[in-house]
Amino acid sequence: MNTADYKTVLTQRGYTYAYYHTPNPHKGKPAVLLIHGFPSTAEDWSAQFKYLIEHDYGAIAPDMLGYGGTDKPTVPEAYKAKGMTQDMIDILDQEGVDRAVIVSHDWGVLIGTRLVNNHLNCVQASIFVSHGCVQPDPQFNYKILIEKLNAAVGYDVYGYWDFFTSDGAAEYIYTLFFAVEPDVVVAEMATRGRFRPWMENKNLSDAPAFWTVEDKRKHQAALMKGGLTGPLNWYVARMRELDNEDDAAVPKENYRFRTPTLYIPTLKDMICIPAINEAELRKYCDNLSVKVIDSTHWVMLEKPAELNEAIGEFLAKI
Repeated sequence: MNTADYKTVLTQRGYTYAYYHTPNPHKGKPAVLLIHGFPSTAEDWSAQFKYLIEHDYGAIAPDMLGYGGTDKPTVPEAYKAKGMTQDMIDILDQEGVDRAVIVSHDWGVLIGTRLVNNHLNCVQASIFVSHGCVQPDPQFNYKILIEKLNAAVGYDVYGYWDFFTSDGAAEYIYTLFFAVEPDVVVAEMATRGRFRPWMENKNLSDAPAFWTVEDKRKHQAALMKGGLTGPLNWYVARMRELDNEDDAAVPKENYRFRTPTLYIPTLKDMICIPAINEAELRKYCDNLSVKVIDSTHWVMLEKPAELNEAIGEFLAKI
């Protein structure tokens, strides 16, 4: 991505966000806001950013709070969804963008959903990659969530959250999080109590086939530049139920997705399970499309051309 397009803005909350922005040269085409998840930076959207600007769309890709060139507060309260959603509005306002198509992946879908819940006037359409929407849940409780997922699919799914919110987690997690073997993901990452011994025993998963040694070096350098305490606070905030009060204030009618929505499930994803996520979206979306990609969780890196094609086809219809 072009460093000339890399900017910063001070949000209303007092945090400096770094982001890439190339404006839309034709006012008839929308701007697209690309929201990454964990553990990523805006750079993971590079293929999509390039595709969008080559097809005359505006593109904005922020380093989310805790990542890359953006501030990295150490207090979990900074990572409440309502505040980070407002940060996205501040970036759009900075660039004079009234409405955008919101593309989100992994933890980014929490913010993509809250933009619909709290700022629907700013959302032209939504694209959820791998994970579906995360609707407000004033009664959110991690243990109850795990029990429900285990009953549905036979394993904990989010078992690694325990480890991610424990002391010393940041020094261990990088390699396994990019594991692509389904049995490794289910046994060592998705199952509670298994992640820490796996990492402390210095077990390593195979590197993804879509990564060269240099790709991995660059990705790790960008991600680890400011450490992982900030990124892991996304998990801490959720585990401590810091969003519950704000979630209770969202009117039920704001749960509806009244603008066009695309879900892109990744079939080899053992964490963001396609059937569960599609079912959740169908509860709330008035106009839902689904485009399946046979990929692991990291589809923007593994199959960027297919992801670009799915996004492009959707954008052409709205």
